[in-house]
Amino acid sequence: MMPTPPGSRWQEAAQNLLALHRPQQAEQLLRQHLAQNPREVLAHIMLSFALYQQNQLAEARAAVAEALALNPAASEGYYVLCLLENRAGQFGPRDHAIREALRLQPFNPKYLGMQARILLVQAQPAAAQLVAERGLAHTPTHQDCLVARAQALHAQQHWPELTGALHQLRAAHPTLPKAHLLLGQEAMRQDQFAAAQAHFQEVLRLAPTDEQALQGASQAIRRQTGPGRIDLQFDRYMTFVTEGMKFPRPQWKAWGHFLLILLPLSFFCIPILLALAFERVYWRLHPAVRRLRNRPDAATSYAHETLYRYGSAATFALLILALLPGLIWLLEQWGLGQSMGAGLTGGLTAVVMAIMGIFKQASAAPVPEKSPLGWVLLATLVLAACVATACWPATWPYGPPLSLLVVGLLFYIHIRRLRTESNR
Repeated sequence: MMPTPPGSRWQEAAQNLLALHRPQQAEQLLRQHLAQNPREVLAHIMLSFALYQQNQLAEARAAVAEALALNPAASEGYYVLCLLENRAGQFGPRDHAIREALRLQPFNPKYLGMQARILLVQAQPAAAQLVAERGLAHTPTHQDCLVARAQALHAQQHWPELTGALHQLRAAHPTLPKAHLLLGQEAMRQDQFAAAQAHFQEVLRLAPTDEQALQGASQAIRRQTGPGRIDLQFDRYMTFVTEGMKFPRPQWKAWGHFLLILLPLSFFCIPILLALAFERVYWRLHPAVRRLRNRPDAATSYAHETLYRYGSAATFALLILALLPGLIWLLEQWGLGQSMGAGLTGGLTAVVMAIMGIFKQASAAPVPEKSPLGWVLLATLVLAACVATACWPATWPYGPPLSLLVVGLLFYIHIRRLRTESNR
């Protein structure tokens, strides 16, 4: 059994154990001390925090309640209670607890940093900035207040102030992963992709399991490739058009791009989709991305894995696109060709969103064992045939409607095949 340190050394020993994320040992030490000193308020509070670290919320709440019963002015007890209620999703009691802690100690930077984080979650960045700066006025290097202020400035798009805040955060805490993560995100915003990659990789060195840093480093590598830069410019162009068309303050330049460029290009969406798909595959095959994901060059290629993972999704996408020529031909025959421009653009947008959803769902599914290459080739041939029948008058009037029936039948067969394989 762990011996209880004499005097005040128990407090230092428990704090060290909690800082090293050894809550079980800290709990054992604190319970031994409380067995001899059952009215030690600080021991009850530290025990509550040790149980919080182990996610034993009910026992932790009982321990902090005992501490507050012994001393209702124990501000640290209200702070731990705030952490407990936040993890439990009890936001009303959480806010009350942090207000009580600040009532007892209005200038404690730890409590102010917690309140700033809560305000950020509540989408109140201006208020969060004021609270964080109040904490920094008393402790200029406090970690939580520095992080909260930087996040609040980012949310408000105060870019010049954010630069200084991030440099102050890194200077005060050079080994803090969150500091390098925020610096990497700001470098990405400024299109400084090499610097962003360096910051994200520094996060991974300090915290190898940080998923945000992994995604950020991968994106930074992606934006340094030629196809990645083209994709970024295209995304910004589309954002300019879509945002500029919104009422009540539309931009006529954006409407001009839509009517003169995007509307005609909507008829050529297939090459754009293929180009975007190529960029995604090119990025995943990049050697730097493979090494970042701990995938050696001798392992199964991403091209092979991509084919097996996304083959069925590609088949669905090609069959969806194969429906469009026949549908457009029917609309033309029904005399709706002069008035279907906006509707066609909206329909194509819905098609693109559906295809993206299919691929996103496939990314989370297990990799199939059977090769989908045959179905992909068949769907490609069907798409080419549907385009040919819609554009070649010699196949009218039976070709386009027949192509719709063939595509519908293939949809049915493909879905049944997938269900049969999933049930095995």
